[in-house]
Amino acid sequence: MQPIAIATAAVILATGLLPAVAAAHAPSVDTAERSGPESALVLEDPTLSRALGATIAVPGERDWYRMDLRAGDPLIVGMTAPIAAGEIAATFVLLGPGLPPPDPADADLVALATEAGATGALRFQPLAEPRVENHAGLGFRNYGQISMETPVDGAYHVVAFAVDPAATGKYVLAPGLREEFGPDAMDGYVALVELFLAEWPPQPEASPAAG
Repeated sequence: MQPIAIATAAVILATGLLPAVAAAHAPSVDTAERSGPESALVLEDPTLSRALGATIAVPGERDWYRMDLRAGDPLIVGMTAPIAAGEIAATFVLLGPGLPPPDPADADLVALATEAGATGALRFQPLAEPRVENHAGLGFRNYGQISMETPVDGAYHVVAFAVDPAATGKYVLAPGLREEFGPDAMDGYVALVELFLAEWPPQPEASPAAG
């Protein structure tokens, strides 16, 4: 754990936020490049409720996630933004079997479904006026969710991207339904707090002075 993480953890403990984490979505942060189905972040337990912080680092970037689900499982994916520097309005598409076929007039959706090898696709429509919420001491703008039963067994992909193609910044994906406080929640919460506090755009690290 880096020194800044230790300091953040100390603040969380001192302010009594740790009990609140137990009632929150399982928090985590992923900033790896997830540019296609082959590099998608696999959600090992896709029914677990999560607050998954991530970033759109360059204009036009798309982040891929995969959920392996069984028919009848809750299929829930929400989109939020941190109320913090660099917050971004983001949206997503859901790709997978048993979903409606993509509209042939929507060339981008057809291309994404083809890339994922999916027969169906849904385009999420974010709320024009997101709800402001507070979870475990952190503020979020909630843009809504897709909520349904998984139609058939299979792999489902979520592709997240900025509403404004020229924008960059931070978002928090909120998949899953089941609340559970696991042993990794504290580390994940510290990482999410660090994402909230980080400057945007990120500042380049200073080069060490020549000796």
